[in-house]
Amino acid sequence: MRVLITGAAGGVGQLLAPELAPGHQLRLTDVRLPPGGAVADEVVVGDLADPGLAERLCDGVDALVHLAGNPRPGDGWDRLRGPNVDVLTAMLEAAVLAGVRRVVLASSVHAMGGYHPLARRPEAVPVRDDWLPHPCCRYGATKVFAEAAARVYADSGAMSVVCLRLGGVRPAPAHRGWLDTWLGTADLGQAVRRALSAEIGFGAYSITSANTRGMCDLGAARRELGYAPTENSETYAESVPDGPPTMCAARLSTGERR
Repeated sequence: MRVLITGAAGGVGQLLAPELAPGHQLRLTDVRLPPGGAVADEVVVGDLADPGLAERLCDGVDALVHLAGNPRPGDGWDRLRGPNVDVLTAMLEAAVLAGVRRVVLASSVHAMGGYHPLARRPEAVPVRDDWLPHPCCRYGATKVFAEAAARVYADSGAMSVVCLRLGGVRPAPAHRGWLDTWLGTADLGQAVRRALSAEIGFGAYSITSANTRGMCDLGAARRELGYAPTENSETYAESVPDGPPTMCAARLSTGERR
C-alpha cells in the first residue's frame, strides 16, 4: 500500500513513520524535513497551504494518513482555522480528485474532552464513541469539524474514512496527568495499521493504550477495527513527574503540542 503521511515531522509523525514502514511505501510531507525520512520512499517538503501541493501529494497513493495541523489547544480561531479547517478540507478534496480510497484522519481525545472530569473519580463512566462530540477547547472543536467534514466525503461514496481520536502520543507519559489518555508508540502504529485495512465506510474511534485508569471506552475500536492495545500507562505511574490532573487540562493551560 502506498501511503501519504502529512505532518510527518511532528511528534506523532516521527513515531508513526517507522511503525508503518514495514509493508508500506511511504510518502512523507511537512513544512520541514522529517527526521524519519530515511524510512520513506519519498519525502516532499512543502506547505499544504500551497493550493497545488495537496493534489500533487495525493497523486498515485492508495491512502492518506492526515496528521498535519495545529495541535495547540490554547490557540485562538485565527491560528487554528488555516491548518485545521482550510488545509483539512483541501486535503480531503485533493484525495477525492486523486482517487484515494482510504483516509485515516488524526482526530483527538479533545473532540470528547468535555466529558472528562478534571480529576479521575471512581464512579466516572468511560467516554464512549457513540456519545455526541463534546470538545473541551477550540482545538477540540476543529477536530469535531474535521470528523464531520470527512463524513460528508465518506457518505458520498468517494472514499472511506477512519477518524482516530488519538490520546497523548509519546514513548512514555509526559507526567501523571497523561496516565488516563496516554497512547504508546506500538499501540499508535497498530491502530493506524488497523485503520488502513479495516472494511469500514466511516468511523470515529477513541485510541489510547490499555491504561488501567483510562477515561475512554475502547470497545468500538476493539470490535470494529480489531484494535488490541498492549501498552499500559500504569507501567510509568511511579516514575513520571506530577502534572495537571488530566492531559486535557494540561494542554488547555500550557498549549503543549501533541
